[in-house]
Amino acid sequence: MNFLTSDIKKLYVSYLFASMGSALVMSIYSFVDTIAVGQSVGPMGTAAMAAINPLYSVLAFLSILCGIGGSVLMGNAKGRGQEEKGNAYFTSSLLLIGSILLIGWSCFLLFQEQILTFFGATPDTMPYVLEYAKWIIRAFPFFIAPTFLGAFLRNDGAPGLAMGAVIAGGLFNMFGDWYLCFPLDMGMEGAAIATVTGSVIQTLMMCTHFLRRKCCLRLVRPHQPFVAIRKILTIGFGASILDLGNVILPIILNNQIMRYGGVASLSVYGVVGTISILFQALFCGVGQAIQPLVSSNYGAKQPQRIQLVLRMSLLTVIILGGLFTLLGELFPSHITRLFIAATPEVLDAAPSIFRTYFLLFPFLGINVLSTYYLQSVMQGRMSMTIAALRSILLSSLLLFSLPTILKLTGVLIALPISELMVTFLSLWYIRRSQREDS
Repeated sequence: MNFLTSDIKKLYVSYLFASMGSALVMSIYSFVDTIAVGQSVGPMGTAAMAAINPLYSVLAFLSILCGIGGSVLMGNAKGRGQEEKGNAYFTSSLLLIGSILLIGWSCFLLFQEQILTFFGATPDTMPYVLEYAKWIIRAFPFFIAPTFLGAFLRNDGAPGLAMGAVIAGGLFNMFGDWYLCFPLDMGMEGAAIATVTGSVIQTLMMCTHFLRRKCCLRLVRPHQPFVAIRKILTIGFGASILDLGNVILPIILNNQIMRYGGVASLSVYGVVGTISILFQALFCGVGQAIQPLVSSNYGAKQPQRIQLVLRMSLLTVIILGGLFTLLGELFPSHITRLFIAATPEVLDAAPSIFRTYFLLFPFLGINVLSTYYLQSVMQGRMSMTIAALRSILLSSLLLFSLPTILKLTGVLIALPISELMVTFLSLWYIRRSQREDS
């Protein structure tokens, strides 16, 4: 399919299913791990997963920072017919991710206990956290590569391979979680080994794209590599800061929930946080689906096609957000029992936590989509502003201020209020970018 001439509705649907399928299975890694750990280890294991989730978000932040930034610039260049320049951005992205990988991996290997304590591990949960996290840290590159490669594969006309690799790795992970955690009774360590193996499978399958005749990705000598890297970081930061927020906010939330709610509430939040990462990943899947379509057509100056993609994607995230909120409002106890061998204290805490926190999803979808759309039309500063406000600045301010008045309810209502406020800015920025391009 040609991004510039093929039926835009068919392109959107095909890329939507591929991107959301990849995002769904990728996030199911931690989703299924949390179920396996919660059922085999209990509430202490689920509380430990709340401290491990920021580790996944660091990995996603690094891979999206380089992958989305580079792929947007590559797609935009190829939309203008500049194939060589597009591949130069691909090469620069590889150099950037390689350098970041070397530094980040070294830091985690040398200071893993200090970092995990910062993420929210307590003296009680640290043994459980280390049992799991040591395997993820050892396999650091294999958790960065799939998201990074997937961004370029979608822009190179291979969304099916990206989705197939993620599904294959996810299926192995689900089987491995069951087999290692229950028949072999390996607990936290078994869940981690299954996840690592799934990520290795995923990475190797994606790498086969470079052996295919249809592959147009080439290593070329970058033109002004430092300028290219600066552009990649500027464009990529808007989407990647969403995952940076998934590092910072859970740390604040973990501490605030322990302060105002206790271990039972933290165990429930371990479930809620995992589900939230899954739903945010689906919203990111919608954003990643439109990114190659919008960036290519923006480079080719075809605003009508961009407008149609935007309308379809906004409708998609609004419908998804409403469905996600209904799940939390209607089935909080059922979802909790799925994840945890729950105690009466946990079941008592679950309904209010779910029903308050899940109010954020209709607004979250619009805000996540906005960051990807604005990146794709080269409005990196607008994208970054939205992402920073909702992921770090406004949400952190509310998380510290509201609990002083509303206690645990203030902790839980902070993020829905933050998302609602940022939604108005997101829609205004989209409208402003359209006026500037008209």
